[in-house]
Amino acid sequence: MSHTQKKSLLRYVMPAIALGVFAFLMVAYGSAYTPPKAQKQSIVCYKFKEGTSAEAIKKHLEQFQDLKRELPEIVNYSAGNTISNGSNAEYDVMHYLTFRTDSELEKFRQSAQYKTFEKANEANWEKVLVINSEIK
Repeated sequence: MSHTQKKSLLRYVMPAIALGVFAFLMVAYGSAYTPPKAQKQSIVCYKFKEGTSAEAIKKHLEQFQDLKRELPEIVNYSAGNTISNGSNAEYDVMHYLTFRTDSELEKFRQSAQYKTFEKANEANWEKVLVINSEIK
């Protein structure tokens, strides 16, 4: 095999080897690092005081949603208005959050951002219900 043929062969083989090494490293990384699954969930329900404006409720929802962007402990978040069965609903708004661990849930509850949210909105709340559970 001539020197030119060897160079030509290397030009085709080297990218294949590099791709193989890269693929191997990605598989090794993927099996070595698997983030823990969300294990905890928290449902927070709010009943607003009579006469609370629609703008105040909208602001409440936006501020709570901002917590998801600000706090990495929150794995997933969704919210919405509760559905009543013909009569007035016991709560108006429900927030659904998931966390990896109990300590991340507690870190969220103790965070300055969450405490600021509470202080900014608590005057509009008639009552609050928090339900924490494990995800099976």
